[in-house]
Amino acid sequence: MEMASKTLSTPGGKPTSSARRLLAAATAASLIVSFIPGAELITYPIRLFSTLVHEGGHALATVLTGGSVNQIWVFPTTSGLTESLGGFGPLIYSGGYLGTAVIGAAALLMSRRKGSGRRGTILIALAVLAVTLLWVHPWNRGAFGFGIGLGMAALMLLAARFLSESAAQFLTSFLAVQLSLNALYDVRDLLWMTTRTAGANDAVFMAQAYGLWPWFWAATWAIGAVVILGATLRAYWRE
Repeated sequence: MEMASKTLSTPGGKPTSSARRLLAAATAASLIVSFIPGAELITYPIRLFSTLVHEGGHALATVLTGGSVNQIWVFPTTSGLTESLGGFGPLIYSGGYLGTAVIGAAALLMSRRKGSGRRGTILIALAVLAVTLLWVHPWNRGAFGFGIGLGMAALMLLAARFLSESAAQFLTSFLAVQLSLNALYDVRDLLWMTTRTAGANDAVFMAQAYGLWPWFWAATWAIGAVVILGATLRAYWRE
């Protein structure tokens, strides 16, 4: 009975063995998908989801530091843009890449709790819906992003309604893994861009506003994302 209690209960938010298996399955599925020919079509909606989270991170950092957000755009190319005024620049520029890592980490920790599947899916759906309704406007070239945000929120709410608890928990784990991986992939790509090209990006804007080099800020965010993911996995598996 003692061993069963350690396996199935979740005092203090400890992961169940089922949650660990689902996380392993979600991680495996995420890695397998990346090697499938034509995987870009499969992962395209997830990339749009990550873009919405990334831009939402900029917007949230703006609001939390006293600024205001005019609009978020999410484009069919999976790129995004946040137009804001005021706020604390260093946190706003960092809010995209590090914000995605933090949200992915939070979803991972949430998915480890027993019965977290439907609740986690609903919370993610409500977060997507809030970002969409607050900042992704259907006018001024924003119709695509607005439709994507509403569609994602609706699909996740339907999943919470009709999927079994274990399937919903797998979905929450899968989205959390995707956000965490995309946070790492994105800062990796950003680091490459800042050392090989002169294109505009968050690291370039940060360097222009606060000095140093774009690669320095890209490397700082990359280290931050790795630390966040490492600390999250350590907390997830801790007994």
